[in-house]
Amino acid sequence: MGQVDKSYAKDIYDKIKSDILGLKIKDGDFLTLAELANKYNVSKTPVRDALGALEIEGYLTSLPRKGYLVKPVTNTNIKECFQMRLIFEKAAVHLVSKTATEAELNRILQLAMNFPDIHKKDNFSDFNSLNDSFHMSIIKATHNSLFTEMFKNIMENLSRILIIDSQHLIYKDEIEEHISIAKALIDRDCKKAEELIYKHISHLENRVYSSQSAI
Repeated sequence: MGQVDKSYAKDIYDKIKSDILGLKIKDGDFLTLAELANKYNVSKTPVRDALGALEIEGYLTSLPRKGYLVKPVTNTNIKECFQMRLIFEKAAVHLVSKTATEAELNRILQLAMNFPDIHKKDNFSDFNSLNDSFHMSIIKATHNSLFTEMFKNIMENLSRILIIDSQHLIYKDEIEEHISIAKALIDRDCKKAEELIYKHISHLENRVYSSQSAI
């Protein structure tokens, strides 16, 4: 494969993955090489490589000589991701409360206090973006690049379900929970930070399962 095709494949991979995670391409959608090659105005080769990479990552199922099906998020996926997220974030707040700089802790608190207007229901995307920044700022304050990379993967796997969940949020509760976590970190109260992050993620998980069962 030429360098140009490799570049196109990476670009198309990023675009398709972003559309899947952002629900612009939905669970169960059928994708074909011809359709995507036409959409991105490239040959089928880089599209095939991009789709192959996404299949390996578990986002697509190949249908021989037909195309690719977007794999839905399953209850098993959700359960496993929440289990891993809880392990990672409890470990993160434990480390951060002991080793983060004052500037990092103040940044975390500032993010918690900047969540969008709780009365504006069109702020789903703003909330999700800031929520990701808040939790990633905690993870990054561990100063462990491997830890950060693995957590990004967990959040990616949860992103589709979190977009749906954002429509069921009680914004006031969310903001208070984030601020409480940040203040516990500011106080370097390791035990309290762990308890609060556990409650926060448990509330989210319970809400997700409740909304799933209501569909």
